[in-house]
Amino acid sequence: MMSKFLERLKQNVLVGDGAMGTLLMQELGPGHRCVEEANLSHPDAVLAAHLQYIAAGANLIETNTFGANRGKLQDFNLDSKVEELNSRAAKIAREARDVAGKDVIIAGSIGPAGFAFDFTSREDRGLAEDHYKEQAEVLEQRGVELFIIETFPSPSELRTAVQAVRSVSSLPIIAQLTFAAADFDAGGDFEDIDLHRALESFQGISDLPVEVLGLNCGMGPREALRLLESIPLSPRYYISIYPNAGVPGRRGGRFVYPNSSPEYFASFALEAVRLGARIVGGCCGTRPEHISAMAEAIRTANPVERKSAPTATVSMAEPVEKPIASTSLIAQKFQQRKFVVSVQIDPPKGPETARLMEAIEVFKQSGVVDAVDVNSNPMARLHMDSLWMSALVEQAGLPAIPHITPRDATIMGLQANLLGAYAAGIRNLLVITGDPSQLGGEAGGMDVYQTDSIGLVKLITELNRGRDATGNPIGNSTDFLVGVAVNPAAADVNAEVARFQKKVEAGARFAMTQVFFEWECWHRFLDALGGPSPIPVLAAVWPLTSYRLALRLHHEVPGIIVPDQVLSRLEKAGKDARCVGFELARNILDNARREVDGAYVIAPFKDPAAALEVLC
Repeated sequence: MMSKFLERLKQNVLVGDGAMGTLLMQELGPGHRCVEEANLSHPDAVLAAHLQYIAAGANLIETNTFGANRGKLQDFNLDSKVEELNSRAAKIAREARDVAGKDVIIAGSIGPAGFAFDFTSREDRGLAEDHYKEQAEVLEQRGVELFIIETFPSPSELRTAVQAVRSVSSLPIIAQLTFAAADFDAGGDFEDIDLHRALESFQGISDLPVEVLGLNCGMGPREALRLLESIPLSPRYYISIYPNAGVPGRRGGRFVYPNSSPEYFASFALEAVRLGARIVGGCCGTRPEHISAMAEAIRTANPVERKSAPTATVSMAEPVEKPIASTSLIAQKFQQRKFVVSVQIDPPKGPETARLMEAIEVFKQSGVVDAVDVNSNPMARLHMDSLWMSALVEQAGLPAIPHITPRDATIMGLQANLLGAYAAGIRNLLVITGDPSQLGGEAGGMDVYQTDSIGLVKLITELNRGRDATGNPIGNSTDFLVGVAVNPAAADVNAEVARFQKKVEAGARFAMTQVFFEWECWHRFLDALGGPSPIPVLAAVWPLTSYRLALRLHHEVPGIIVPDQVLSRLEKAGKDARCVGFELARNILDNARREVDGAYVIAPFKDPAAALEVLC
C-alpha cells in the first residue's frame, strides 16, 4: 500500500516548512544553544512554530530533531536524553497537526552525526550508523510518516545515514545534500558554482533506496535554482529543494540571515517547480511569510516531469585534473635510497624572520642539508605559522617540511591552509598531534581537534586523490609527501606500533621519530613491529646544550626519555656540557646512517646555524 506521502507527491507539488532552528533561536534568545532541548524546556514555542508554518500553507512539516542524535547531543551533555527529545518532538508535531485541524504530513528530521565524520574510517561509519539507527527507530515509534535526512555536505556520509535508516525502517526517505554558497561578483554573477561537483555528487547518490533526492541549506534561492538546473533527474525519484534565506552574518554572538523578501521566494518556488522540483520549502533564515508566499505562488501549479537535466550541463565524464607540479624532492631522494638530512627549526615568535633566513641560507650553502622541517607552535606557544615559514624556506631554495597539527584549525581551515601551501610550492608535510595549549586555564581546553593525526593523514591522502574531507572533488589534486611522527621510546611500545600501522594505512609515506638518545629503544620498536619499517624513517638528533636542558626534557616534556648515563655525562661535564651534548648527537647521527633512511637535527633556537656543527 502506497503511503499518504507518496500518494500526495504523485499528484501534487508539496510545500515544506521553513527554518525551525533560526525561528526558535529568535524566540528563545542566543543563550539557548541547543534548539532540540526546547522540546523539553519550551514545548509551547516549538508547537507555536509548527502552527505558524501550517497556517502559512506548509503541508509537510519536520520534527524539531535535526540535531537530536547522540553525537550532537553529547556537546550539550544531553546524550542521555536521545529518546526523550525525539519522542517529545514527534508528539509536539502531531499535536500541531491536531490543533491546526489540517492533515499535514510529519517528517522526522535527521541531520549529520555530530562529529567530524571520516568517511574512510570504518569506526566512524559504525558510530554514525548507530546514531542514525537509534534516532530513526524512536521517531518511527512515535508516529512520523517519513524521514528527511538533510544538510549533508558529503555524499559518503549521506549514503551512510540513508543505509542506516533504511536498515531499521521502510518509511519513505527524503535525502538532501548541501553545497556551500558560491562567491559572486559586484554584478551579481556567481563566480564559483561547481556544477561538476554537483553533478558528480548527485550521480554518487542516485542509487540510494530513497523516494526523494534534493538540496537544502548552504545557499540562497538563486544559486539553488542554478544547481537544480544541472542535477540529473530521473523517474526513479522526486526532487526537493529547501534553500536558505541567503548567506548569514554573525552579529552579537549569533547568526543573522538577510531579509530576503517573500516575493523573492515566491518567484523562486515557481521556477523550482518549472525545473522539476516536487517539494519546495525553506531552510535557515526562512520564516512563515516565505512559506506563505511560496504556497500561494504554486497553489495552482502542476507538477512538471523532467526526465533528464538540460543539455547545457557539464559532462559527468569530466575527469579530475592531474597535479600540476612535480613530485617532492624528498620523495625522490627516498626513491634513490639516499640518506636524507633535515634541520628542524622553530619559527620566530614574532614577524621578524631575518635571523632564521640567514641560517637557512647557511644551510643551503653548506651542501649537507636536504630540507628544513618547521615546528608548529612548539610546546603550544605562539610562533609564526609553520606553513608561512615553510613558504619562505621554499623561496630560499630548500625543500621545507612544515609540521601540521589538527590542534589549531577546523577541518575546513586545515584544508584551506593545505591548498594554499600547495600553491606556494610546499610538497612535504609532517602530521603531528601537537602539544595541548594552555589557553582558557585548562590544558587543551580551547584546542580544536575536529580530528586526530590519523584522521589528518587520511584527509591529506584524499586531497592527493583530488577530493576534500567530505569526498567532493577539488579539481587539481595535490601531491603531498605525507610524514608522521613515531615514538620508539613510548611507554607502551605495542600501542605505539598499532598507531604507527594505522598511520601507514591512512597514507603516511615517511616517518620522523620522537627524540631518543639510545638506539636500543628503536630496536625494541622494530621487534614489536615484526620487521623493518614499511616507510622511510628520519631519526631525531638533538644536540643538547646543557645539563639543565636535558633535565627539563626528561622530566617535563611528554614522550622524551634522557637515559641516566646521558644525564650523568652532562652533569659531570659542567661548563663543557655543550661539547658533550654535540658529541652525543654526532654519535646518534653516525648510527642513523646505518639504522634508518635519514635524520633531522634539532637546531638550537638561539643559534640555528649551530646545527651544522653536528653535520660537518
